[in-house]
Amino acid sequence: MGKSVEKLFIKYLDGACTPEEKAMVEIWLQDEGNSAILDALLKERLAEDMLMDTKDTVSPERVAEWKEKLHQRIQPKEIPVRRLSYRFWLRAAILVAVVCGMGYYAFYMHGNMPAATQQMAWEETANQMGKRATVTLTDGTVVLLGPNSKLYYPQEFSGPNRLVRLTGEAFFDVSEDAAHPFVVNTNDIQTTVLGTSFRISAFTNMPVTVAVATGRVRVDRRQQNGLQELAVLTPGREVTWLQEQQQATVSTVNIQDVEGWKRGRLVFNNQPLKTIAETLERWYDVDIRFQHPHTAKTRITVTLFASGSIRQTLETLSVGSNFKYTVKDRQIIIH
Repeated sequence: MGKSVEKLFIKYLDGACTPEEKAMVEIWLQDEGNSAILDALLKERLAEDMLMDTKDTVSPERVAEWKEKLHQRIQPKEIPVRRLSYRFWLRAAILVAVVCGMGYYAFYMHGNMPAATQQMAWEETANQMGKRATVTLTDGTVVLLGPNSKLYYPQEFSGPNRLVRLTGEAFFDVSEDAAHPFVVNTNDIQTTVLGTSFRISAFTNMPVTVAVATGRVRVDRRQQNGLQELAVLTPGREVTWLQEQQQATVSTVNIQDVEGWKRGRLVFNNQPLKTIAETLERWYDVDIRFQHPHTAKTRITVTLFASGSIRQTLETLSVGSNFKYTVKDRQIIIH
């Protein structure tokens, strides 16, 4: 693979990749969360092929050269690129060759991206803790993006699918278009719809959940050899994907609870207090700590309304959980 990978790497640096390969590589480089994948691919596939002669070290001059060439190939007006470290640029540059050669990222972003992708400009809407935003896409789809969440989407949809990418949590009210399915990529889970409303929660290192309010949704797991169907959901159904267990579970959910999330209605069924606290941290931009570890493990069922103040929410929560708390600025201690 070494010669092939190196050849494809040079192909990208020389501007010889296809428009689809070039566009997908540039999108890939925006996500710093892919560092683990970068490291794994380097260790498993490239240590002997690409780094054998340098014993895992590369001269600063070579690194600078790669960085400059990559910078020249990425169009700033289309995709804003974060300032990255030399080490990240080295990892990303080598991964580019793997992506072009294996077509892995083409699959990651749902495969058949049209030639028009070359001219496609991508937008990013990112919320900080305690913030929400409403995003209206060009097809009329309305996305309510939750706190501490990011949505990547094209300025104009083109091709057979309407593709977006989510990190975090959002509610989608998708404009109906039977000829162009709406596809949401979250980690290695893909959600495909024609016209419906649903909520997705996909935070890093947490279970991925998809709950449907209206319409019909197909949820798949993306793999290098194809799609693995996890569930076909109708209104009032929810699928949860547990990455560590490699397991999907389908359950019934109240449609009012799914839609109520847009208004700050947070429903917890037999959830640890620690999980509830993490959700409140995102919604209110606060830091919640537990004085006693066993308190964090207490499981409760409760419905909270984040439209109120944090003190009001804590009062409701403390009544059902029988705990006391103190608030100082943005730090909360649960006793």
